[in-house]
Amino acid sequence: MTKDFIAKKNSRQNNRREERSPQEWAEKMQLEKEELYQRIDDTAEEIAENPDKLKGFLDLQSRMDRYSSANALLIYSQRPESTRIKDFSGWDEDNVRVKKGAKSISILEPVEYTKKDGSTGISYKVKRMFDVSQTNGKKLPAPTLNRDPQNLVAVMLDTSPVEVSVIDEMPQPNMGAFYKNEDQTLYIKRGFGDSVKLCQNVAQELAFAQLSIESDSFNRREMSFKAVCVGYMLCKRFGVDTKNFAVSRIPSDWKDMDAKAIRSELSQMRSAMGEIYSRVSDELYRQQQNRSKERER
Repeated sequence: MTKDFIAKKNSRQNNRREERSPQEWAEKMQLEKEELYQRIDDTAEEIAENPDKLKGFLDLQSRMDRYSSANALLIYSQRPESTRIKDFSGWDEDNVRVKKGAKSISILEPVEYTKKDGSTGISYKVKRMFDVSQTNGKKLPAPTLNRDPQNLVAVMLDTSPVEVSVIDEMPQPNMGAFYKNEDQTLYIKRGFGDSVKLCQNVAQELAFAQLSIESDSFNRREMSFKAVCVGYMLCKRFGVDTKNFAVSRIPSDWKDMDAKAIRSELSQMRSAMGEIYSRVSDELYRQQQNRSKERER
């Protein structure tokens, strides 16, 4: 009984030591946020100098298309193999248990607040997440490699934000698609036989089109690497072969950029990829629903 009494007393003493005032908690959380901001910058600079790390980041961003590039950098720096993350309560709602001792993944969650002048501001709070691999839940299967690239091409063209036209000649003979910003048209080569390569070409040229839409000016040379990375992420997400994307050829000027500039490049890539993926996936889902209704009949 003496041991039990001492243990409880020590426990109460530990709890008192761990108690913090509201100001101390605010300072602690602010320090934690500052550490995450620094981690974002450090990771951005690391991947800009290392082709393998950049490829790993693009792989993760392609899976985590709903997360900002900043949070993708955080996830990559802590658990690069992540495929699906939720906080503890999110997994609990799905009746999925987080494994004992699992180390959380810290991200930044935007929170709206009202300023003194009545306007709305955005702040960020630290949110702790867990990957499905840290739970007893089932990991989703990866997309099947080269799953019906012809249908994927058709859907990408049907959901294109610019005009699409079929022509006989391209600027280069091995090109299956080419975006021309002067007339805002995506050109497709007639009779291009390699469906996988055509899918890769269309994904990359759609990236040029989307980057143009989201930019004040168009410069194909300056946008080239971003379009390659966007095309890579789209094909990676849809299960299409990615060997032809030269994502390892990091532009030399990236090494001279500061973290803010690198993050801007990554953010533009993520935004373009997200817009294209959203349109295509929505149409694929609609087609799937229509097929299900047909089978029910």
